[in-house]
Parts: sequence; C-alpha cells; structure tokens
Amino acid sequence: MKFQLRSLFRTATFRLALAQAAMFTLFAFALLLTVYFTTAGQLTRDAERAADTEFAALAQIYNEGGRQRLNEEIIDRIGAGGAGLYAFADPNGEVISGSFDTLPVQPDVEPRRVVFPFDAVTENGKVRKSARGRVGRLLNGPILLVARDMGDANAIVGRISSAVSTGAVVGLVFSLVAGYAAARQAARRADLLSKTARDVMAGDLSRRAPVAGIGDEFDDLAQDLNAMLERIQRLVISTRTAGDAIAHDLRSPLVRMRQTMEQALDQPPDAQADREALRKAMEETEHILDTFSALLNLSRAQSFEHLKLQSVDVSGLAGDLAEFFAPAAEDAGLAFEAVIAPGVAVEGEPRLIMQAVANLIENAVKYTPSGGAIRFEVRRPRDGGAEVLVADSGPGVPPHERERVKERFVRLDPERAHGGAGLGLAMVTVVAEVHRGQFVLDDGLGGPHGPGLSAKIALPAAPRQRARST
Repeated sequence: MKFQLRSLFRTATFRLALAQAAMFTLFAFALLLTVYFTTAGQLTRDAERAADTEFAALAQIYNEGGRQRLNEEIIDRIGAGGAGLYAFADPNGEVISGSFDTLPVQPDVEPRRVVFPFDAVTENGKVRKSARGRVGRLLNGPILLVARDMGDANAIVGRISSAVSTGAVVGLVFSLVAGYAAARQAARRADLLSKTARDVMAGDLSRRAPVAGIGDEFDDLAQDLNAMLERIQRLVISTRTAGDAIAHDLRSPLVRMRQTMEQALDQPPDAQADREALRKAMEETEHILDTFSALLNLSRAQSFEHLKLQSVDVSGLAGDLAEFFAPAAEDAGLAFEAVIAPGVAVEGEPRLIMQAVANLIENAVKYTPSGGAIRFEVRRPRDGGAEVLVADSGPGVPPHERERVKERFVRLDPERAHGGAGLGLAMVTVVAEVHRGQFVLDDGLGGPHGPGLSAKIALPAAPRQRARST
C-alpha cells in the first residue's frame, strides 16, 4: 500500500491536483486578506470619520455654550446609547463626565487620533474591548475624548475571517481528496493501457485496450492504441502468411526447374531437347525473378526516401497505357474503352503511378472472360487531383474480400490458375498511400460472369492546384 501511494503521488494527475490545491490556497489567502483589509479598513475609516465629525461638533458646542453646555450634551448622548464613547475632563485630566472613570489616553498639544483598549461591563462580566477616536484639548485647557466602540466591528471582521479561513481549509481538503481520487482513477486507467502493452509485447496480439465509453482523452488514446494494434496484428499475420506464400510461389518453379533438368540429364544428349529444357528452366527463373522484382518494387514504393515528387501528366501516361493494353485486350476477346480527360495532372512519382495503373489494367485483362468488356477512365474531380478508374465485367471480388485482396500474397482460389505472386493490388494500395490518395474496390460493369470489379485510384491535388481551384 505504501508503494502504491508513493507511486500514485508521482503521477502527473496528482501533481496537477497538488498544484491546483496550492493555487486554491493562495487564492483563499488573497481573498482573506482582501476581505479583511476591505472590511476592517472600511469600518476603521467610518469610525474615525464619525469620531472626527462628532469631536468637531462637541468642540463647537463648547465654544458656544461653555463647559456646562458641553457637559449636558455629553450626558445626553451617553444616555441615548449607541457605540459612542465620551470623556470630558478638566485641564488636569480629572473626568467631569463621560463613559470612563479615568482618561484612557492622554492628549497632546494638538488633537490627534487614538486607539486604546478599555474594559466594558456586560452580562458576562468585564470584557476587554478596543476603541478608536480623537482626543484633544479645547479652549482654556479642558480635555475632550470622542471614540467609537470597535467591538462589534471587530466581531464582524472576525466572523468573516473565520468563515473565509474555514472555507479555505475545507476547499483545500476537498482539493486534495479530489486530486487523490482523480490521480487514482487516471493511474488505474493508465495501468490498464500499460497492461495491454505488456500483454502485446508478451505475444498476445489479440489483446486490446479497454474503452470506458465516456469520450475522454483515455478513451481517445485507447482507441488509437487499438487501431495501431489492429494494424500491427494484420501486418504480423500478413508477414507470417507472406513467408508461406513466398515459399509456395518459389517452390513450384524450382521443383519444375529441377524436374526439367533431371529429365534432360536422364535422356541421351540431344541438342534440341536440351535447348527446350534450358528454355523451360529460363521461364521458371524469370518467374522467380519477377516475384523478387515485385517484392523489391513494393518495398521501394513504401519507402518515402525513394519518392521524388514531380509533375505527372496523368492524361498522357494513361494514353500510353491505353495504346499498350488495347491490343492485348483485343487478343483476349475483350472490348476495351478508354475515356481520358485531357490535362489531368498531379504531383507524384511517374514510375509508381504508371506501375499502379498498369497493374489494374493487367488484372482486368487477365481475369475478365472472353466476350467481356473493360472501361478505362481518367477524370479530374472538382477539387483537383486525378481519379483513375478501371472497371470490368468479370466475376469480380466479393465485398467481404475486397480489403483482404489488397494485402500481400492474397489471391482468391479462382485466381491461382492465372499465376502471379498476389502483389499487384498490394502495390496499388501502397502507391495510393504514399501519394496520400485512396484505392477503392467496388462492383464493376456487370455481365453474365458476375458483377465485375471497379478499381479506382484517387490522387489528391497538389497544394498549388488546390489554391487555384479555390
């Protein structure tokens, strides 16, 4: 428990809670000082102004009516009650009338403000209080003291200060408790994320971070982590199956090559038969080299350091491909239609874009039965860029398989008869990704053999093109 608390106190959440508590404490202290000085200061100023005014009024009464008139006035004011305190004494300091038996303070030559303690008689006995006022000598030497009892004012200030102090302490406690609870909750959820990471590192690729469903930053982090783990799992599975696929694709031509050579060696020397065996071995070698070349091209396409952006005339590139594949489509008994918008251009790597488009047309020619049709289209979207569409009337790809066929070495069973390494659509996917575009598979032209397949590459406009279009 001690270790858990120590670990909890080191969390960023609890440190933020402590910082918040410290800020709250400073705020409460500043509020207390403000309340104290504004309240006590205002009461003090009011008492001093009242004492000054009343001192001047009584001095005027003395000047006009003499000692007798002032003495009567002081007695009347004391009898009326209130917070006023008075003392009228002869020049020697002997009290003539007032609230005190003896003068609590001695006057100076000039009237001055004074603060002094005094004992007040209450129901609970004598109580020590304080007063604030003015004392001074009048004409011919008598002494006049006018003051205000500050007991009630001090009590008000004390109550306010006590309330603010209590609130500050309670707020501080609640801040610490809330900080501890928040830190514990955050630490618990962070520990769940850490446990997920540890389980994945231990080999459990199916492990996923829990999502509380409250939409906070931990949920966002968990969702991003799960998306990353999902991608990693697919890549790992793809890598595992890729090894099997490579072994299968390379084993077959190597076995055929060995059988061809063994048959040639078992027969008597024959120049024509030997040349035929060499030709077959060369074909198998070419198949192996094509597989490695496709893998190498795919790896290079995934490397951004090999991607040299330049202006690519997609319309011109598509026109060349259309001329190249039209005869092959005609030989396969297919109707080939090319609709190419002029002036379509993007920024990218020409070789990669050409390879991706060529792969799509080649797949359409390869997998569309005789008598079918292929439509090759290049168009410019409203926001610029380029869209390249290759649609056929072949058997197509089931919707639930369309994302899978984009992965490396994935080939549907009917396709095995056509050969290939299963890297064509993977290459198109990578080319679209490195160009910040999209590769989408959908239903094609439709026909007697199935819904067909529509393959679209959408490449974004260059920044300058987007600026011109807006």
